[in-house]
Amino acid sequence: MRACATANVVFLFLAALGFAACAGGSTPPEAPPASASVVAAPSLPAPSAAPAKPKPAPTKPADCKELVSDITNDPPANGVPLNNAMTEKDAGGGGRLEPLTALIKSRRDGFRCCFDLYAKTHAGAAGAMKMVIELKPDGGVKKVSFADTPTRVSAPEVESCMSDLATSLTYPKSPSGKETKFTYPFDFKARR
Repeated sequence: MRACATANVVFLFLAALGFAACAGGSTPPEAPPASASVVAAPSLPAPSAAPAKPKPAPTKPADCKELVSDITNDPPANGVPLNNAMTEKDAGGGGRLEPLTALIKSRRDGFRCCFDLYAKTHAGAAGAMKMVIELKPDGGVKKVSFADTPTRVSAPEVESCMSDLATSLTYPKSPSGKETKFTYPFDFKARR
């Protein structure tokens, strides 16, 4: 018991000594003076006097074609954007789907705009759409259609707007010289 009491006294003494050293009020050493060889950073240009005006909200389907998306949810550098069971050679070769996916993603805000215009007059609208784009070997659009899904947004005005936008895009040529059938899913939820 006596050894334990002695250890406690020693511990308390060391703790008090450590506290006194920290609370002693000593200041850290001053930074050395700046040397003459340090060059000042160049000054930044003053911001322009008139900030850019925000674009007005889209009011008609034609306005949706002008929207370009800032993609913020890219897969990680070592991620696989598509998980096809086929080899690249069996799927048509040349990584055909990656540039098509990137193109649709770059216009994602435009496709969303088509749904948002519809949702303004249809409160609580939500659902999925699978856009099927058939491309000619030269990248020209052969046909745009929509596959059935259990929660499909069945609205001709949304389909028409999305079809017009998809048709207006410039698709890359097929590396294998074949026609391409490409399906891209959308899942629209009402904005809050």
